[in-house]
Amino acid sequence: MSEFDDSKRAALERQGWHCLRCGTNIHDPSCWPGRSGHHRQLRRAADPDVRHSPANIVELCGSGTTGCHGWVHQHVKEAERLGLIVPLGRDPRTTPVRDWQGIWLRLNQDGTATRLTAMEVATLDIDGRETE
Repeated sequence: MSEFDDSKRAALERQGWHCLRCGTNIHDPSCWPGRSGHHRQLRRAADPDVRHSPANIVELCGSGTTGCHGWVHQHVKEAERLGLIVPLGRDPRTTPVRDWQGIWLRLNQDGTATRLTAMEVATLDIDGRETE
């Protein structure tokens, strides 16, 4: 298996076989709209140490043009706000992502996730304003 395949598998297990955005059970790959691995930071621009790592990969329903994966690519600003897209210059290892239950997580290199504390969530710049 490739590093990308290993990271997609880790993401599926971390997410309990649910789409990270909508929560659809994506355990059965034959179910429409299917599932796909999404690079939170563009694979061609991401640091090679992070590019295909579990900190940069989430599993979403659909493809790059359908389902939640399609939604992410069509709604870039909102996807950035939710951590589903990590802009260049930011590190996917330190950029949290919100799951379908509204829980903010920091995705770890080992395939696990750490839930943010209430204080960490309170200081997130989720509305595009600087906070301290």
